Amino acid sequence: MKRIRALGLFLLSSYAAYALPLGNPSEASMMREPVLSRDSCAKFCQYFAKPGVALCDAFSVRLGFYGDYVFNRHLQARDENDHNPDIEHFHLYTNAAYIAANFYDRIDIFGTLGASSMRLDTNSSTFAGSPGPRLAIESVTDFSWSVGARGTLWECNCFSLGVEAQYFYTQPDILYVASTESASFYPASTINMKYKEWQFGVGVSYRIWNFVPYAGYKFSHISLDMGEAIFDFTVFGSTVHLLREANHKLRSGYAVGVSLIDCEKASITLEARYPDEKALYVNGQFRF
Repeated sequence: MKRIRALGLFLLSSYAAYALPLGNPSEASMMREPVLSRDSCAKFCQYFAKPGVALCDAFSVRLGFYGDYVFNRHLQARDENDHNPDIEHFHLYTNAAYIAANFYDRIDIFGTLGASSMRLDTNSSTFAGSPGPRLAIESVTDFSWSVGARGTLWECNCFSLGVEAQYFYTQPDILYVASTESASFYPASTINMKYKEWQFGVGVSYRIWNFVPYAGYKFSHISLDMGEAIFDFTVFGSTVHLLREANHKLRSGYAVGVSLIDCEKASITLEARYPDEKALYVNGQFRF
């Protein structure tokens, strides 16, 4: 019990020290009873030791909440001169509905529908090419979606090995651009911040009663396209900021998390990710 408490405290504190969540690698096999079932709670690892899957359990659906909060996704700006300065801080917050179709308690096909917002904070030299004031770009909260698949490759008693792949997309408008030494600029026309990300990951988990801690490794690709918008600020004369494309600084990272299962019918997952991003992920779902 002391070890479980220590793990929980670590996960709750790590997000402050830390794109797409990895998720529990055994998620496709964790819950094997619908919420409307009258069956009693399963014994520890009872289902993990049970061979095969009954035909009536060949398909199920899970619904829930998906919250992904990226406190800094490490990105680099790109231009035609192959100049790739770092973007100091990039925030991406997503709240969404989560739905997963499960097949034979082994494979999940899942998706999210929700809303995301972005904020970028960095020195204006990131885009202007010369040192200047700090620059902040914030988007409106707009529609976002993702699709993916997850599978349990191997189980041995309470140990599981799984893989996942997913794609995320959002295209919110820029709400404002602000400089620390000039007034904020509100675009007169629509300017998008088009964000796309795909990811592959692999992880292991081990069930301890109702807790399923896990760890995994992920490889991702990001594209943030802000077109060729030009903003003029009167700072030490006339400063022009060209907002173009940015992508990942680091392509891989790791995730640690834990899932709490309630009677094989519901679960809640908490995850932290590092070092390609500093992020916290929360997911709660019910099986039907």
